[in-house]
Amino acid sequence: MPQVVLHFMRHSIKEKAPEKSDTDILLSPAGRELAAKKFENPTDMRFAHVVGSPRVRTHETGAVAATQNPETNPADLGIGKVRVDEALDFKVDERDEYGRRLYEAFAAGEYLSFLLNESDALAKEKGDTESSTYSRMAADVANIIYRNFKAASRGASILEQSEHPENEPNDFQRILATHGGIQESFLLKAVEKLKGVAERDKLFALIGGNAFDVTEGFDVTLTKEGGEEKIRITYTKGDYTFDEIVPVSVIEEIIAEGE
Repeated sequence: MPQVVLHFMRHSIKEKAPEKSDTDILLSPAGRELAAKKFENPTDMRFAHVVGSPRVRTHETGAVAATQNPETNPADLGIGKVRVDEALDFKVDERDEYGRRLYEAFAAGEYLSFLLNESDALAKEKGDTESSTYSRMAADVANIIYRNFKAASRGASILEQSEHPENEPNDFQRILATHGGIQESFLLKAVEKLKGVAERDKLFALIGGNAFDVTEGFDVTLTKEGGEEKIRITYTKGDYTFDEIVPVSVIEEIIAEGE
């Protein structure tokens, strides 16, 4: 089975350009320098893809992080190397009540608390079927992991049937750059299902009021060990480490809870 590594990360520091739409906001020079330091070794761009939301700063973050070069632009990676996935975006309208409550929580440094404790119930109360909530964002990330897991499983069949498996590309890395609250929602749900509410709350306190820091994230490694296909999630911050095999059934539960 190809070893697929998904590097989820929040975008880096963005420029201050109030005249631009949020979609067109770019990274600041400091943001480019920071993103270039994300990984110890550059990703092998022969096989890697950068995936971002429709917002340009995510593409820039992924391209710079992949090459460790602050001057890299997404187009420099070549045709087909940069992809857009709507699941990595947030969908909130600050003109309606749900959006107003979310932005108020963010301004107060309580965004993550709002997501965890209020967002699902408030969206249901308001009949809001579109806005980004805790369970919906967790499901979006779970869906990405699930799709890649299934693709890796199909890759295993190709390798097993190939007469020259050594010539098949068997390692893939993807950088998935997103926004605050999205990957955190998934990670908190996964931790709760695997290790309980107390461990989830410990992680919640560690992350802080609003979200991961810029460029912060976790890795998902899809591999096959002892004949068994596995999903391994790794997140480290300071002295805290979450490093667990996550059953596919848990990924499917998280997807179902966001529907």
